[in-house]
Amino acid sequence: MKKERLFYIDLIRAIAVICVFTVHYTRQLETAGVGFVNKILPDTVFGLYLGSLGVSLFFIVSGASLMYTYEEDFKILTFYKKRFLSIYPMFWRVYLLFFLLAFYLNSGFAFVYPKYRLLETVLGMDGYLMFYHPNYYILGEWFLGCIILLYLVFPVLLCGVRKYPKITIAVAAVIYIAGTVFIKSPKPLECMFFLRIPEMLLGMYFIKYIKRVKLPVFIVSAAVLLAGALIDVSQVKPIYVATVIGSAAFFVIVYISKYINFSVINQICTYLGKYSYAIFLTHHVLLSYIVVRFSGRTLSVSNNIFLYVLCVIVVLFVSAFVYKCDGLEKTLKRFLFRDRQRIPESSTEN
Repeated sequence: MKKERLFYIDLIRAIAVICVFTVHYTRQLETAGVGFVNKILPDTVFGLYLGSLGVSLFFIVSGASLMYTYEEDFKILTFYKKRFLSIYPMFWRVYLLFFLLAFYLNSGFAFVYPKYRLLETVLGMDGYLMFYHPNYYILGEWFLGCIILLYLVFPVLLCGVRKYPKITIAVAAVIYIAGTVFIKSPKPLECMFFLRIPEMLLGMYFIKYIKRVKLPVFIVSAAVLLAGALIDVSQVKPIYVATVIGSAAFFVIVYISKYINFSVINQICTYLGKYSYAIFLTHHVLLSYIVVRFSGRTLSVSNNIFLYVLCVIVVLFVSAFVYKCDGLEKTLKRFLFRDRQRIPESSTEN
């Protein structure tokens, strides 16, 4: 039986999508040499880079949605099968689509890196590993590899949250602190999957033990966001700022969600939540193709807004298209679940 949708999960996922998309739109303008008078949204909110806020919210809501789905009924093999189906088929077809497009536009393709590194792309890990060596990365960024690794350790986290909640918090805190203090790597700390475990755990603990945000928690969280906006935190490690501000934003959004749960907002959030993964996969490349047409120009306020809206429309259209081309998923689903009459689904699963 499907569980009731939690509006705040869709709301947070929608806000995260908007944050990441918008900040990447601004970066793409800069990369393409397009001047602009205004920004659609500021680059920094509450002392945190807008994209980092979106990513932090994604990690937290991923933990919450998975906990909501598997809190009572968890079968590890079924979990991994469903994670595989939710990630790889769409990633492969979007990658193939943009690979062929680049092949056509560039009049060919050269294997300039060792061909075995194509395996990193097949596994969705090319963006995560590109800090260490060049590969055939096109889409997905470091976030995709990071979330894949978090999904791999989710069964361990679930067991810990269920049976050893205090020990799990303590171990995660030790790993987090030790990692942020001692690790030296070409990969930024905020890209290390084990340093994002606390955010995922926050979502899991919220569903399992906290359930709702009370007024005192909302006030404290709002105060943290205000402090982030007023205090210069530029000397603080970004991973610390992301963890604190992302967590505070999560509590604030959950609290206010009950006051803005109107039909129109609900439908918009449900739509963005449904296509969030497809948007994540497609938006970078599509933005680059659209924005480059305006290279060398300076956009007025109105033209910047029009271009942003155009990008939104194109990305939503393509994302919906690749989402609905799910023949590969259906084939793999029949194969992976061939011994079962019905595949359990959850409308809230990430």
